[in-house]
Amino acid sequence: MRSKPHILLFGVGSIGAIYLLQLQRAGCTVTAVCRSNYDVVKQHGFTLTSVRFGNVTYHPDHIVRSVAECPKDAVYDYVLVTAKCFPGSKPSLADLIRPALIGRPETAIVLAQNGIEIERDVAAEFPENPILSGVIYLPSTQTGPGIIDYPEMLNLLELGTYPANAPATHKAAASKLVDLMNQGGGEAKLHDDIQIARWTKLLVNASWNPICALSMCSDGDFLFTSEPFAFELVWGIMMEIVALAKKVGIPGVDEEAARVRLQTATRRAETGTGRDPSMLQDVKQGRSFEVEAIVGNTVRLARKHEVSMPRLETVYALAKGRYETLARNHSH
Repeated sequence: MRSKPHILLFGVGSIGAIYLLQLQRAGCTVTAVCRSNYDVVKQHGFTLTSVRFGNVTYHPDHIVRSVAECPKDAVYDYVLVTAKCFPGSKPSLADLIRPALIGRPETAIVLAQNGIEIERDVAAEFPENPILSGVIYLPSTQTGPGIIDYPEMLNLLELGTYPANAPATHKAAASKLVDLMNQGGGEAKLHDDIQIARWTKLLVNASWNPICALSMCSDGDFLFTSEPFAFELVWGIMMEIVALAKKVGIPGVDEEAARVRLQTATRRAETGTGRDPSMLQDVKQGRSFEVEAIVGNTVRLARKHEVSMPRLETVYALAKGRYETLARNHSH
């Protein structure tokens, strides 16, 4: 890898904008693929209001509307995908990032996205490239084009190869990116098996995200809406995920892990500091949300392994209805 790593950042919303800053602070050259916020970012850059990094304005080194606009001779060490995950969408993610990867088997593809079972399609399209899978804890919001609000210190990227037994060169690419993220002022951790971290986050994502999107409540507020029913719904979904994780052989995703994660929302309920999960933010702003990557993939996997998920299946059907209604409204 060159002394100054080159990163192509695909999907630069709130998470991508913060990673842009971190990577630049770590000495990287970053090309940002900005879609909906391109015009504002090209003219004004990003404006970040942050506890961790302070209040700063900054620009990508290069900015494009699509990967196809990147210079044909550009070689990137990483294509870092922080766009939302929409399995089955057309064009596919693989198609959107392909121009940067043709004849570049050494470029690592980093899927810093929500959900489970999201890596297989990209890995099939780019069998030689290192595939890195990332789990993000970074509570931030893009309140307007290029305007990022990041009110907490939490900034964790958990990273590992896909599959876990990938070649040593792929492991080295993961290790290097962890180093860069830490040098840039975040916190990143390397995992031997990233799927454990991915499923642990699923406990929170598959329960709180669709529930909040459907109820229009923050996580903390929801717990007070119908005691004890609200609590029992969230906990019941978490237990369905624990049962599925056990069936498919994911260690560490157990009742204790669920209890720890539910305590976060319980504390927010008690202090009146509930957070809007990403799906609720998307619904409020009329955007598509990640119902398939997070919930759909989970309930389909459960059916495949004959694990009963009555609560999550119900929430999935309702959330998918809301998703399709939003999509219809967009197309009119």
